[in-house]
Amino acid sequence: MDREKVLAAVVIVAILGLALNYYTQHYQGGEIYEAANHAFGLLTKGFNVTIIVETVEGETVTGTLLSVQGSTINIISDGKVLSVGGPSATKEDLRARLIKVDYRGKVYVYELPPRLGELNGIIDNITVDAYSERFSGIIYIEGEISPIQLGMLKYRADYLSYGSVTINQVSGNGAVISTNMVPIEFLKESLGDYRVYLYGTLCVNSEERNLPLKIIEVRTG
Repeated sequence: MDREKVLAAVVIVAILGLALNYYTQHYQGGEIYEAANHAFGLLTKGFNVTIIVETVEGETVTGTLLSVQGSTINIISDGKVLSVGGPSATKEDLRARLIKVDYRGKVYVYELPPRLGELNGIIDNITVDAYSERFSGIIYIEGEISPIQLGMLKYRADYLSYGSVTINQVSGNGAVISTNMVPIEFLKESLGDYRVYLYGTLCVNSEERNLPLKIIEVRTG
C-alpha cells in the first residue's frame, strides 16, 4: 500500500512538473534568434511574456519582454531597460547562456463599445484578474490637457511597453489620441481624472474569459 502511495505521488509530481513547464520554452544562448522570434510572436498576440536569462557569468535576470530588434531581446527588469544578446554579444547588456520564454493563459480579444465618463471609472469596470490588459482604439479627451502630459504618456507607451500612442489633435478644449496595445494602467495613471469618450478593442491575457463583452478572437501560444 505504501509503495502504491509512493508511486502515485511520483506520478502526480511528474504531471505537475509537465504542467508547470508547458508554457516555458528553453533556448541555449546560441539560439538567440529562435528565442527572439518566439517571444516576439507571443508579444504581438497580446501575451505578457517573461524572459529569464542565465548569463555566461552565472547571473540570473528576470524581466518582462519589451521588444525585439533582430537578435537582440529588450526586457524591463527592476524598472530598467536591458538588452539581451547571445553568449558572444558585445553591445548588449546581458550575454545569455540560457534563455527561458515564459507565458500563461490565453489572449481574449474583446470588442469594447463606446463608453463615456471619467476614465478611472471606465477602466475600473473593465479591470479583471489578468496577466495584462491592453487597449487599442480612439480616446476623445475633454478639457484642457497639455502636450507635455500627452507626450509623457506617449513615451511610456512607445518605449516602456509593447504599444504606441498617436496624438491626433490637441486644443484648448481637449485632445484626440489613437492607441495601439497600450496597457490600461498607463492610461489610468496619465488620464484617469479626465472625462473621455472611447471605443476600440481590449486584449486580455488571462486564464479564462472574464469580461461580459463580445469576443472577437481567442489567441493561444
